[in-house]
Amino acid sequence: MNLLQEVMLNLKNDGFEVYPPGIKRGKCEDPYIVLKSDIQSPIAGTNKVGYKIIDLIIFYPKTKFLEIESYKSQIKTSMNKLKFIRKTGNETPVIIDVDRNAYTTSIEYIVHKKI
Repeated sequence: MNLLQEVMLNLKNDGFEVYPPGIKRGKCEDPYIVLKSDIQSPIAGTNKVGYKIIDLIIFYPKTKFLEIESYKSQIKTSMNKLKFIRKTGNETPVIIDVDRNAYTTSIEYIVHKKI
């Protein structure tokens, strides 16, 4: 099982609706997460060890703004179970996605790994 599959399985097992990029279409009626693989880079001075960035892009119905922070907290609790990954501390502000009729935000995670 690869890294993204482990993250997706963990989130799904905790009751979250999770998709890879480009799969979920239409208006946001229920909260969901898009799991996006981002940059991979070596640690300075080596080509054997590095890190991979993972973004959890959160979509939340536009009618439920006050519940977003609680949902994010539940996601973080779920992700804390995975010992191979940690938060970078980067989180985007909540913005409106007009096409999906949703609020969206993201949480960034990092995995140290062999390259």
